Amino acid sequence: MADVDNRNRSRKSNRSGQPNPKREARAKAAERHVAGMSEACAKDIERSLAGVREFDGMPNGFVAAMRAKAQAAAAEEQDAEEETVEAVEAEAAEDEAAVDVEVAGETTEEPAPVLPEVTVLDASATQVILDNGRGYAQFCDMAVLAFASFTNPGGGYIQGYLGQEATLCADSYLYNVLDKQRKWYGENRRRNINCELYRNRALVVPAVRFDRNHVHAYADVIVAAAPNAKRARQEYRVGDDALLDALRDRIRFVLAVCDELGREKLVLGAWGCDNNGFDAEAVAELFRKELASGDFKVKQVFFAVPSTRWDEDFAKFEHVLANFPERNEESYAQVAARAAAARAAEQAQAAAEDDEDEDDWRKYL
Repeated sequence: MADVDNRNRSRKSNRSGQPNPKREARAKAAERHVAGMSEACAKDIERSLAGVREFDGMPNGFVAAMRAKAQAAAAEEQDAEEETVEAVEAEAAEDEAAVDVEVAGETTEEPAPVLPEVTVLDASATQVILDNGRGYAQFCDMAVLAFASFTNPGGGYIQGYLGQEATLCADSYLYNVLDKQRKWYGENRRRNINCELYRNRALVVPAVRFDRNHVHAYADVIVAAAPNAKRARQEYRVGDDALLDALRDRIRFVLAVCDELGREKLVLGAWGCDNNGFDAEAVAELFRKELASGDFKVKQVFFAVPSTRWDEDFAKFEHVLANFPERNEESYAQVAARAAAARAAEQAQAAAEDDEDEDDWRKYL
């Protein structure tokens, strides 16, 4: 299948309402693929169906961990205040008390949080799974985030639409499992649209087999939808701050689900960008902040962001995460402007050198 991620170039038949032959061909190919998977991967499909998990809100384990962290921080702050009071009282005491001050003032440094290794790759999510995943379901140690439709299984894959989720379906039996979850999608439509911000709801399909060119690997699929910023702005006039807060909360939700699964590797990408209306640089920065917080256990994070001629998502993610966990102080626009100016200067210099080297034919007259 084509190595395309997070792209919905043909959402409509066309502007005149005429049929879209390419999309119709993709729809027929999708139907054949689903039918073929039903036969070829029947046992894997049955296993994954039996293990599907639903998450509605933050996982309890993550909530408990954050509560314990907050309590520990409060206790540490209280201890620091008590030590300060003791130190002030000790300063007024005799020499013997001064020794106590020195001992009381000693603090034990807490170990730095373990942060994941972060890599930005110009590749599809499927390719990253095949390159870094394991070939046996029982040894699966990877999860992948599907940039899911909140209301439509597979993001319209079976209708021939394109997108990251559709690509995952095309390289696996994921759609065969999602198509059986109609009740969950119906609940999303009825009660959880939330001004197109949606809610922290996800499906997890365990150990899905991905296959390309006779190479396969397994990964858990976290099916979760990013807020639809474009529709939220247009239809509900949701402000930018509220949109970023919703996306930040959704990112924390996905990372917490990965922790709940116990997977060491996680495949992410330009989630919420392009058709959903978020800027790739802002999304990458939100991911950077959360992954640098030390609140999550994942050890390796791969951002699968295929570069295309239609956007600069890959370049923006690469820029933001170049110094992970540190923040890149320069904006992508600044770097791009400087690079453009340098290219223009080089071209001008090359043109000037060509003019100097050009032989004037008039001197031979």
